[in-house]
Amino acid sequence: MTSEFKSNLKPILILCKVFGLINMSYIFESTGLLVKSSTNTTHYAMLELIRMYTLIMFTYIVYIRGFYYVVYFRLIKFWIVIITSRLSEMWMIKLINEIIEFDRKLILLSPAFMVYHRSLSKKKWIIIFISLLSYFIGYEVYALYLWQLKTIDMSTVPVLFFGMPYITDFVVIITVCFYLNNLSNRFQTLNDFWKCLPSGLISTHSEWTNSEIVMLVESIRLLHAKLSEILKIFNFSYGLLLLGFFVYSFIDFMYIFYLMIYHELATPKVSFTQNIIKYLPLHLFNVQLIVFLMSIIVAVSWIKEEKNKIISYLRSSRISNLPVDTKIQVKMFMNQINISEFDEISALGFFNINLNLVVSILVLLMTGLASLIQLRNHPIITAMFNNTLSFYTIWKTENSDTNRSKNITL
Repeated sequence: MTSEFKSNLKPILILCKVFGLINMSYIFESTGLLVKSSTNTTHYAMLELIRMYTLIMFTYIVYIRGFYYVVYFRLIKFWIVIITSRLSEMWMIKLINEIIEFDRKLILLSPAFMVYHRSLSKKKWIIIFISLLSYFIGYEVYALYLWQLKTIDMSTVPVLFFGMPYITDFVVIITVCFYLNNLSNRFQTLNDFWKCLPSGLISTHSEWTNSEIVMLVESIRLLHAKLSEILKIFNFSYGLLLLGFFVYSFIDFMYIFYLMIYHELATPKVSFTQNIIKYLPLHLFNVQLIVFLMSIIVAVSWIKEEKNKIISYLRSSRISNLPVDTKIQVKMFMNQINISEFDEISALGFFNINLNLVVSILVLLMTGLASLIQLRNHPIITAMFNNTLSFYTIWKTENSDTNRSKNITL
């Protein structure tokens, strides 16, 4: 299980290193843990400089194209992801190493149970990678075709890099969902272990003795405690990143949705079909944001569901009928679970990530859209809309006719 986790983790680490989420120098040492390399430090330092120089140059090229709110928003969102990741880098590395250590303990307990370790295979993760990459490339190709770009130069590449559908969003979603899926699978494995124990935890001379049941219940309890601790480490590792990701994704979704509503109100003579075709990239991007946010929420809810199954197994046992040793272990287990119930996955404690968050987002979205629509004639809101529309108009004009003036009246 450890080797499979590490095998699936390698593409994730490559993505994180390329986009600056972690340091280039982290490698797997002979002990199997992820540590910062003590050799070839000059080589890794050069890679760090090249990567940061490339990202800064891309940022500068996009920045000098003009003062556009939407461009600055994208730049801020990109660097928020980078900065929050680097601030939590040590916790991210600790999360990986703790999962590896947990798998080693899990393997030691496996001979007592005939249980298959649940996890997504490398083939399935490759399919997910290819699907997301195909969608990203398809989105960019269609957007270029819709904008009727005739030339693509060096200044165009950074704009595509920072533009929709935001390549960093793909890195964040695949990374976060990878760890959440692995944590959910490990809780599910503990549930499978519990199912192998005799019904009611009553010893049977043919299969289980009382001492074996006590030992195995204690082992499952200790593994559960370790896994609950790993969940806390996940909060420290990705809590700050998820806070920025959720907040900026919500603002992005609300603003883009408002732009489409505002333009629909301003141009009522345009047919519904024409608007659908014209705004298809924006519709796709909105769907992408919804899918990405819901993927994280659903992955967290699966972990919560697997944790609740353990509670149901414990409560189904009649403690009064159990031997003293088994009764003590079950009571300790229940007290441990009651304490761990308060440790939910959250965005740095600002809000818990669960299905209730969907309702909160919908309420905030409706409130925000209603406020923007009511203030659509306000000078600041009008200026923001014209500035955003000007960016897309100039972007299309510059690439379709290099001799045309950049000053466009709306």
